[in-house]
Amino acid sequence: MTEHVIYSVEGESQALKEAVASAQATFKFFWRELSWEARRIVKCLDMAAVKMSFVLDPDNPDIPAVENMWVTDIDFDGQTITGVLLNEPRWATEFKASDPVSLPFAALNDWMFVRDGRVYGGFTVDALRSSMAADERAEHDAAWGLDFGEPGSIELAPAADGQAPWLLTRALSTTADLQMLAALECTDHPMAVNMREKVEEGLRQYPEMISDYDDRGWLLLHREVLAGNYPVVHALLRHGADPRAANSQGQSAQALAAEAGWPRIAELLQCDMAQGGEPVASKGLPLWPIGLSLVALALAWLYYLIVVPLRAVWAGRGAEVASTWDFVGAILLLSVGVASCTGPWYIRLRLRTPQWGASRALDVGAITGAVVFAWVLHDQLLRYVSGSY
Repeated sequence: MTEHVIYSVEGESQALKEAVASAQATFKFFWRELSWEARRIVKCLDMAAVKMSFVLDPDNPDIPAVENMWVTDIDFDGQTITGVLLNEPRWATEFKASDPVSLPFAALNDWMFVRDGRVYGGFTVDALRSSMAADERAEHDAAWGLDFGEPGSIELAPAADGQAPWLLTRALSTTADLQMLAALECTDHPMAVNMREKVEEGLRQYPEMISDYDDRGWLLLHREVLAGNYPVVHALLRHGADPRAANSQGQSAQALAAEAGWPRIAELLQCDMAQGGEPVASKGLPLWPIGLSLVALALAWLYYLIVVPLRAVWAGRGAEVASTWDFVGAILLLSVGVASCTGPWYIRLRLRTPQWGASRALDVGAITGAVVFAWVLHDQLLRYVSGSY
């Protein structure tokens, strides 16, 4: 997203080309807004859509090289934009309205969302409106039924109450534009600010949110980094999220932050890695006392399984050895206790191992090792007690 490859039409005006480049450069703010819209119980946006460039048959001289069409129900993975075609194609006859589509980010032509009738984004729309006469522009706006603002300026995101709107020129070419973009990158979304305490509470209550991958192979950290949600990323890191963990596309959170163009988040991730990512101290019951209790219980069980029979043999009495499954249970209980005592360190090491289905390689290896060890231990004790040596 930081490098812009643009699908353009031969003869397209410079104003439209600049508009497409600006839309790609600011798409991250659109995606941040959509990330919060998805969490709202009561939706705030009247519409959210992107305009994508569909490459047409280059051998047909009767049609343009690309057809630009609006797509809604947007999803984005940092590389590909998917959604549903909003309008009926004119030349791309293999598609029809409401068809699911998927295109690379480079095919993005424009983005726009509408809140309370006011348009945010719409760079190419502004380029077209700016070329219209006043009466033609009024007719265009009436047909849409939307407030596009003054031609020549773009509003990127809703401003907070009492704050001046985030207005930029279409080409993003002025010093004021660059300053405005830098300020907007460092300004947290209002919902991120308002939900900070709930996010912290949720991570304490459901720590599995930090380390569990979704069905697409992404951690919550990857999603929040891509969306530019600094407060949520900060909370995840404080609770032990691993910035080095890769998603299903092989991208770390650091790589996603750089690609998406969130320098403040990239710096935060870099600092976390440099400092070793000290996890936040839990305000609830710490896990290590539970872990120590499990270790003590497991050791007492193993004493009964191993030492008691050995002492009987050494005293010249007969002894029986418990079943293999008793040994497996005791060793697994000991393993869980040790993992609970180590807490965040185990989780960090776990996240650095490959994902195997719904499990991690470290989990599978630890369980397999514990079972094998318990089996061998039981076998050796049984041989000794029965006098097989």
